[in-house]
Amino acid sequence: MTLIIALNCKDGIVMASDGQATGGSAGGPIRHRVRKIFKIGDNVIFGASGSIGTIQKSLEMIQVFSKDLTNGLTFDLKEKIRQQLFPLMKNELERHKAFHGESDGAPVADILLCVLNKDNSCNIWHIAPDCSDELLDDIGYACTGSGDVFAYTLLKNFDVKDLDIEKAKLVAYRIIREAIEIGAFGLGEPIDIWVINSNGKITQLSKEEIMGLSDTFATWKEIEKEVFRNLVKK
Repeated sequence: MTLIIALNCKDGIVMASDGQATGGSAGGPIRHRVRKIFKIGDNVIFGASGSIGTIQKSLEMIQVFSKDLTNGLTFDLKEKIRQQLFPLMKNELERHKAFHGESDGAPVADILLCVLNKDNSCNIWHIAPDCSDELLDDIGYACTGSGDVFAYTLLKNFDVKDLDIEKAKLVAYRIIREAIEIGAFGLGEPIDIWVINSNGKITQLSKEEIMGLSDTFATWKEIEKEVFRNLVKK
């Protein structure tokens, strides 16, 4: 299971994910750690939920366009990428249906691409398993994976586009952390967070930076509890 979120804040983009995958074995399902966010070229980060094999194939296909993506997203480029992905998605569905007699449970990839354009504007591009697509810049955030409803519920409390990157990192950490702690979605640590700054730099947060967010998150929760206690006293 997976949860990936992308936040388009006022000075860049933050993408975050949990770090657990569920695989099969002779004795039943097993957990293992897996990386879910990848850098493409110098200005794109990729995240996807779904089947690991289909995600890997999708990533390889999109990496072919890394040089084109440096010029930003255009209508023609988006169409080229979708035309490459569509046969893959269709083949996975048809193969699964031929073997199992139904399409339910077919391997899929639900893709989020975060792109920094040459004018320093940012795009969040969602490509669904049927290769329909949408730009989510106006909304300001996107979620994919088994915990996406949980994440959307939390995100409605924040004006994401008014946040700077430092605050957005903390919000992203909180959403993934609480989804892991509360949701019965098969999610797990480690939490992975990536940032695209408006100056064109892509960075992955270190373990030390993640630990710092964990400490700040704990303080945030204590402040919330205190505010609630004071409200109840009135």
